[in-house]
Amino acid sequence: MNRHSLLIVDDHPLVRRGICGLLQAQPDFQVVGEAADGLTALHLVEQHRPDIVILDIVMPVLGGLELLRELGQSSARPKTVVLSLHDDPAYVRQAMRLGAAGYVLKHSASTFLVAAVRDALAGKFYSSCPVPGEDHSANASPAGQPVDRSELLTSEERMVLRLLAAGVSEDQIAPKLGRQAQAVPRLCRNIALKFGLQEPGDVRQLAVRWVREN
Repeated sequence: MNRHSLLIVDDHPLVRRGICGLLQAQPDFQVVGEAADGLTALHLVEQHRPDIVILDIVMPVLGGLELLRELGQSSARPKTVVLSLHDDPAYVRQAMRLGAAGYVLKHSASTFLVAAVRDALAGKFYSSCPVPGEDHSANASPAGQPVDRSELLTSEERMVLRLLAAGVSEDQIAPKLGRQAQAVPRLCRNIALKFGLQEPGDVRQLAVRWVREN
């Protein structure tokens, strides 16, 4: 059986212990490390290359949102699930924009965290709390609410998709955006994360579909 590796990042030892026990009870999950702050987490991500990083928002040294931003640009590119006390929709949306694959409130972790991790591994977004603008149709899951991933895109990322769909090369995109050349691969990685793609190279195919549907 393939076991999915997970890293837990939270500054409260008791929370880490509880989450570790919850996840280790799953036969296909393996916790490969724990960190009390975002900076330590970055080093552990490079060392262990976990499939999933579960992280709090409020932490010392390097907070959760800053950690999400750094992980989105790292070579490891793990999927991320936020575990937070905050149910403010602004936090949820900001985490989504930074590439989080899930958002679970701490008081409901025992109910929803395992499902959130599994959805993240499957390339789906999962939230245990309502997100404004989400699909509330009858087909929506009562626990994991589907989100229109196009809403996560910045205006710059939308432009990248339109240019890629038009056949413009990455080298030609940077001048059109007024950005340096190295900015385009980073934008493509962010797009890939937001759409749950395994490889940034798949973004051009996504761009053609996205433009056709939008």
